[in-house]
Order: sequence, then structure tokens, then C-alpha cells
Amino acid sequence: MHDYIEMMRKMTGTGNQRDLEEMLGDIAFALDKSAIVAITDRTGKITYVNELFIKVSKYEAHELIGSTHKLINSGLHPKKFFQDMWATIGRGEIWSGEIRNRAKDGNYYWVDTKIVPFLNEKGIPNRYISIRYDITERMLMKEKIRELAYQDQLTSLLNRNAFSEKLYVVLQSAKKRGSKLGLVYLNIDRLRHVNDSFGHKTGDYALSVISERLKTILGSEDIIGRISGDEFAFTLKDVDNEEEAERLTNEIKSSLEMPIQIDEETFSISTSCGIALFPKHAKTPSELIMNAGKALHYVKEQGGGSYQMYEPGTAAKTLERILLENELRKSVHLGYFTLEYQPKMNLVHGELSGVEALVRWNHPDLGQIPPDKFIPLAEETKIILPLGEWILRKACNQAAQWKRQGYDPIRIAVNMSTIQLEDPEIVETIERIMMEEGVGPEMIGIELTESSFADRHEMRYTIQRIRDLGIVVAIDDFGTGYSTFSYIKELPADTLKIDMSFIRDIDVNENSQAIVKAIITLADTAGLNVIAEGIETTEQAGILQLLGCREGQGYLYSKPLPPEAIESTFSKVEK
Repeated sequence: MHDYIEMMRKMTGTGNQRDLEEMLGDIAFALDKSAIVAITDRTGKITYVNELFIKVSKYEAHELIGSTHKLINSGLHPKKFFQDMWATIGRGEIWSGEIRNRAKDGNYYWVDTKIVPFLNEKGIPNRYISIRYDITERMLMKEKIRELAYQDQLTSLLNRNAFSEKLYVVLQSAKKRGSKLGLVYLNIDRLRHVNDSFGHKTGDYALSVISERLKTILGSEDIIGRISGDEFAFTLKDVDNEEEAERLTNEIKSSLEMPIQIDEETFSISTSCGIALFPKHAKTPSELIMNAGKALHYVKEQGGGSYQMYEPGTAAKTLERILLENELRKSVHLGYFTLEYQPKMNLVHGELSGVEALVRWNHPDLGQIPPDKFIPLAEETKIILPLGEWILRKACNQAAQWKRQGYDPIRIAVNMSTIQLEDPEIVETIERIMMEEGVGPEMIGIELTESSFADRHEMRYTIQRIRDLGIVVAIDDFGTGYSTFSYIKELPADTLKIDMSFIRDIDVNENSQAIVKAIITLADTAGLNVIAEGIETTEQAGILQLLGCREGQGYLYSKPLPPEAIESTFSKVEK
């Protein structure tokens, strides 16, 4: 069709005097069923519209003909947008772009537009034909993706990545003005117990109440973000000293801790805060957030419910921490760790597609210690390096053993810490362990959290080298707020794992469905696989399948199991 139009344009300017109106009518007829078509004179006055234009715009033909396209102008695009468009077609050149229009009923719709000028024998445009395709659904999906990239879906606050970007702008402004700024890192104490005792809906409601209170308390110039599940961060503009920052934090803390009424129950909450100041304690967004986080960590180790100003040594080790660190270090060498495996299922065929290896610490005296308690400590103390190497070796060894037992090849996914990725020898270590254990790259996968990609562009080279070994790389907990969607096109990854927070209420929450659909659409566009985490009901699994998700894992299929228990789900190689 483009070649046909171009030929017709040239014919009008070369003295071939086939009737122009008839020719444009032929083009309009050819496009009538698939495109929104309009013809205007040289001043922009509409002389022809097709049925699809009438249907989409909600205007009758007599209302459109004789008018200009100002009738459907949505007001979104600046004057310069249309000035540039008219300058292009006025030179006899074809213009292309995306335009938002407004229908007669007030609804907006988007069109992918091409405007073709037709020239008279002097080479001057005297007619224009506009060919448009309705892309409203695609643009709405883009908007949903943009929201997901920058906004926390539960609270509508900035997510972690967007907060960091805004904080950078705020710090640049403070630096120019020579002003000071405080950053508060806040945690809701024991929110997990609320979730466990009263359900996640109650916990989510408490989070939404806290976010609304923060918006009310803080000034319009302060920025607020939800950094993770039960953690928030916000700025204190123009604080002069530590005493003022502590006073303000205490006042905010008291306001946030007012009782929350849920149905007939009244809940009292407690918060912990860490504070850091710019430029005294840090000069960059990441350093400021990190130091406020260290101060918060110290408060939590003291039992929570208070606040602490950052100072060098804030993360001083408590007796419990020293004991746990020592036992953690010894346990790596004494073999107190084990691996359990959780199945990943193909949602379409109901077949096993792989397993995820999950580390467990069973201390002979301290008992079973949960991963969320020892993994952060292992990362902070770098014990994660020998522990991570042990986990990878154990998983490779298990993969080789299952292969020897005659089972179909099973890919085992191993979680890897950012600290491990920073090890300059990590790729060589992975390659060496696979060779020593006798497994190929098709039997191992690596899972990295979104935080591995936050402000760490140098990580991409390391991750790509891992993929170059033939190993599949997945981004775990996707959607929790670390990476923007623009990253996804660039990241060296093969799979997105949608965080369970979006799956939990997907059967009752249309917003969660829309978010998951946006992630799946984006992943398909980028050529990535998608796995949904935390599937607990057949309803959730069915919705995910309808949305296009091909893999999932969760308690609906199995909890994490020891190697001998999970083998019952495997298939034998046919001989």
C-alpha cells in the first residue's frame, strides 16, 4: 500500500492528469476496512471520512466533513507537535507519529498516523490523506507498564527505583542550593505476624493506611517511597542538624503509630526508623539509603520500636549477632546446611519443567534458622561466598545423581547473591564446579533478584558471561520495585519470575491481573519466559494460564521437599 500511495503522489506532480479525487477515492476504498481514513484540502479542512473514522470518533459524517481535526484534538500534544507536523507535510514529505484524539463522548483513543501529501503540477501540496490505525489498547498497556515501572501498586507511592531516581534530583538541587536534607528509612515492626494471624488483606490495609498518613504528614516537596514489603523511605527537606531530624522523625513516628481500625478490630502498630543526613553522612542517593538502612538495622537488632541516627559503627555487632555469625561461618564447613527442591510446573501441560534449590540451615543446637534471618547476615559478612559455592556444587552434584538414576534431565535453579556476582572469579567458579561435577549448562539455572540490577550496570557483563556458558538466567521477585521496564530490554536475562505479591490476589483483584498481563506482554515482546511464583489455588493457575503465563510454582503443586521426596514427581528416561 505504501508503494501504491507513493506512485500516486508522483503521478499527481508529473503532469499525468488522472482525476485526483477519483484516485484518492480509490486509495480510501482500498484502506476502508482496515484503517481510519480522512482526506483534507490544503488548509486542513476535512473533505472525506470513511466509516471506521465515524465509528471510532463517534461523530457523524456531516459533523466531520467541513471541520478540521481540531474537532477531535485531545489537548495532550503541545502546539509545537502540530507545527512540526504541518511543516513536514507542507514540504511535501510524509509525516508519521502517534496521536491521542478525543471522541465525541469524551473518551480518548490513540492512533498510529501517517499523513501523505499529494502535490500539484508545481510540486505544492493540495490534498492530504491521513491513514490511521487504532492503537488504544497498546498505549493503555504501555501506560500500565510505565506505572508498574515507577509506582508501587498497593500504595501508589514511588517504588524503590523511582524513589532513587527522584532522590538523585533532590540531592542535586540541595547541592546547588547548599542546603541539607534528611532521609528516613522506616520499617513496620512485625508486619509478618499481622499477615500470618489475620491474613494478607489486613497487612495490605495497614500498609495503605501508613502510606496515606505519610502523604498527609509530609510536605509536598518531600518524596516518599515504598522500598520493599514493609519498608518505606522519605525525605526531610532543609533540616539544619541531627537534633531537628530526630525531632521530626519522632513526631512522624508517633503520628504513624496511631491505632488502625479494621472492621471491629483495633490494631496498634510499631515502627522502627533509621536516619541519615545529606551531605554529612552521604553524598549519593545509594549511599544515603544504605546508611539510613544501616541505622534502621541497628534499631531492629535492639528490638525495634525506636529510631537511630546513622553514625560510623551504627551497625555494631550485638552479642546475638556475633554468636550467629560465628555459627554461620562454622556451619558452612561442618555441613549443617541442606538443600530442598520446589517443583516448577508447565501450566499448559501440567508437567514438571524444573526445580528450584532452596538452602536450609539446621543447626544442632540452635535448631532450624529461617533463610530471611541468615541470608542477609551471610551477605553482609561475605560468608555467602563459600556458602553460595557449596549450594551450587551441591545442586550440580544432585543434578548429576538424578541423571545417573535414569530420570529425565532436570534443570535445577540456584539463587545467587549480588555479593557473589561481584566476585571477579564467579564465572570461572561456576564453570569449574559444573566440570568437576559432570553436569552440562542445560541442567543448571541461575536466579538473581531485581536488586542485582539496581545501580549496577557493570553486573550485566558478568551476567552475560554466565549466559554465554549456556546457563539460563532468571530475574527473581520481578515487580517488587527495583528495576524499570526500560532495563528489561537491555538485561542479559532469559526469564522473569513474577513476585508472589501479584499472584496472591489475582483471582479477586483486577489490578493485579492487569499488572501480570503487562509483565507477560512485555516479556513476550522482549523474548523472555515468565514464571509465576506463589500459586496456591487452581483459580490462580487458571487465570495465569489465560493471561499467557506458561510456568509456575507454589504450594498448589508442592512445598519445597528433600531430594528423595521430590523424586516421585520425576519421569524416567525411556530406553
